[in-house]
Amino acid sequence: MAVAIGLGLYADFGALGDELASFRWELFPLALALTTLNYALRFWRWARYLARVEIEVPLARSLSIFVAGLTMTITPAKLGELLKCALLRRSFAVPVRRSAPVVLAERVTDATGVVLLAVVAGAGTRHWPLLAAAVAAVAVLVAIVRSPLLERFAFFGEATAASRSLLTVPLLVGMTLLSAASWFCESLAAYVCVRGLDLDLSLGDTIVVFSLGSLAGAASFLPGGLGVADASMTGLIRLLGDTTKAAAAAGTVLIRLTTLWYGVLLGLIGLAVEERLARRQPVRRSSMR
Repeated sequence: MAVAIGLGLYADFGALGDELASFRWELFPLALALTTLNYALRFWRWARYLARVEIEVPLARSLSIFVAGLTMTITPAKLGELLKCALLRRSFAVPVRRSAPVVLAERVTDATGVVLLAVVAGAGTRHWPLLAAAVAAVAVLVAIVRSPLLERFAFFGEATAASRSLLTVPLLVGMTLLSAASWFCESLAAYVCVRGLDLDLSLGDTIVVFSLGSLAGAASFLPGGLGVADASMTGLIRLLGDTTKAAAAAGTVLIRLTTLWYGVLLGLIGLAVEERLARRQPVRRSSMR
């Protein structure tokens, strides 16, 4: 709400409302479909990671747990998606130390995937400090996981071995490419939004707007990057699209509706489904091979 008020004050509420009213709303379902495709790719990654650390969960339950985790998209750096680990532990007796590395690997390849996409789109020449910071953070994290350092702490237990198995170079490269593809689907959704407003923004520029805005939001460690991501996207749309404040703010509102808030809504539905399935489950059983 505060972000919406901020954008309204920045752009003028009346002008912002006029821009949103001019949007071709028949395109909105297409934007949502592209975002849904992004989540389908991310679910495949989730399932692949679970198989890698030998966690067996029925496909339907794996899907409901994955979707339920989307409620935590608005937490800082999406770390709230550790909710998925709690749900796996509750229903399938999977130790959190075993499943938490899956969420870690998801966040690592989210970062490498969005950086790759941004570089391909041409963001590297103008915004390299942010991209370099993201790559450096991922490199440090991977180096720590793969070093003997964590073996000194018994607390981490099997989490260390699981993390290493998920961050091998071949799997890291493959999942980075998959993540880049999923980010591209969301960027296409963003492009549908800006084209629905008839903004003069190319697909490449839209990718730069979405990827850099998302990275800035993650780097802020604010819930969902709220405020920072929105301001970054609005500023980049104005800069690259040479458009008005109201049009840029409207573009940001639509992009965030079709990506961030649509994901949260799906997550709430998934969480409700998972709660119902969990109550029907008669016996808690181990899912480890």
